[in-house]
Amino acid sequence: EIAPRAPPRPGTRSPPMAPDSTANPAMDVDFKKMGIYIDGRTKNELDELLAAKKDADITARDLYGFSCMHYLDDGPMNEAASFFGLSRDASVDTDAPPKKILDFGAGFAGDARVMASEFPGCELTCVEVQPHIHAAAERFTALVGASARCKHQCLDIFNELVVNAPFDHLFSVLVILHIPERDRLWRSLADTLKPGGTAYVEDYFAARPLTDEDKAQLAGPVACPYLPSREEYERTLTDAGFVDVRWETMNEQWAPFVSSRLAKFREAYDRNVRVHGEALTAELDLFYSTVQQLFARGNLGGVRIRVRKRDAA
Repeated sequence: EIAPRAPPRPGTRSPPMAPDSTANPAMDVDFKKMGIYIDGRTKNELDELLAAKKDADITARDLYGFSCMHYLDDGPMNEAASFFGLSRDASVDTDAPPKKILDFGAGFAGDARVMASEFPGCELTCVEVQPHIHAAAERFTALVGASARCKHQCLDIFNELVVNAPFDHLFSVLVILHIPERDRLWRSLADTLKPGGTAYVEDYFAARPLTDEDKAQLAGPVACPYLPSREEYERTLTDAGFVDVRWETMNEQWAPFVSSRLAKFREAYDRNVRVHGEALTAELDLFYSTVQQLFARGNLGGVRIRVRKRDAA
């Protein structure tokens, strides 16, 4: 069943959405309709957390639930850590230099902070193009004392160099879908990696031809203006210098997750309105329900990609 958007409670009317700073002219993508990116959501959740816990006691895991914006909770992070050969054992390779990981489109950096906190053999560089999200992520990282191994940069990868490159590994989850210039993007990402470096990416693709409704919903609340087919995607990876592509279609796992996420969000309506207000709650509901509808129709595909940059000649 495709769940309709939840109507306002009787006797209420959602006020206009508050202004935000989600426009991204540098990459020609507009995030203003994406509820999870609206300025203030994570601040509201942090205020809620601080009402119950002292800031000195807050951990990266405490911030994780509202600062990571992908599916299957910490599943992607753990899968990436395994692919990158990371270990939670602090005694492993204590003399080896830390593995350098680029978290591209890190958002609020929920994964990066936990990875830096729980996997001692790595250091993260978080790249985010939206200034308000970058600033919030940097504050959260400082709050939990993870700044030494979790650095932040606000930049447009098309126009600026990533400090600390080249990296051993690239991590990017549900980010690339927002950027239509795929050939240019993947070449830019390849340039940030060492020869033989690996990338773990979760993304969307067109599993079947998209309908006009699919395209409108993707371009609107999901800020996804373009999707390639699997064949087009894999050709782009090859052209950018990547090899050993492992393609894992995720619809069977993601479709139930996004349905459950929407149901849980609606069950917590009163709490959400108290924490976020009616306008932001409505925007979040629109986003969650749109994603649920897209996966329910089955034309949108989800993929987990593991890939390696070609060795130096």
